[in-house]
Amino acid sequence: MAAVAIVAALVAGCAGSGGGKGGKGKPACKPPATPTVCFSSNIQPIFNKSCALSSCHVPAAQFPDLSAGDAYHAIVGVKSRQQANLQLINPGNPANSYIVRKIIPPPSPGPDAISGVQMPQGCPAAPANGAQCLTADETSALSQWVTECALNTTPCP
Repeated sequence: MAAVAIVAALVAGCAGSGGGKGGKGKPACKPPATPTVCFSSNIQPIFNKSCALSSCHVPAAQFPDLSAGDAYHAIVGVKSRQQANLQLINPGNPANSYIVRKIIPPPSPGPDAISGVQMPQGCPAAPANGAQCLTADETSALSQWVTECALNTTPCP
């Protein structure tokens, strides 16, 4: 429940921040002066332990490859195949980022919330295929990273 409250607070704080890559009448996401979450040191390790497994998202034709070196470009600003109206990661907008929805259920799931099951599959009870369920800190980091425009910068804070 704490993760749901965190996501709701982040979504509210991000409302109106735009997102995406600009154009099409939407302002580009404006990152904070000092991001608090870094893709390589905070997000990729989450994927490595819970998603980038040979039986899940490495590499698979129907799913994005979440392995190190491929994950960022496979998900940020990329349209979801399961929910075509959403990007996998919509910079600045965790509520409209399909991967966030797959990992953290929206507070009010609608008919287009997700297709299939929450990820990692089997969580919070018994994850499948050797994956590990995400902690509240990890789900919070994922949402915060998206809120902060899903940057892939180095060095990390």
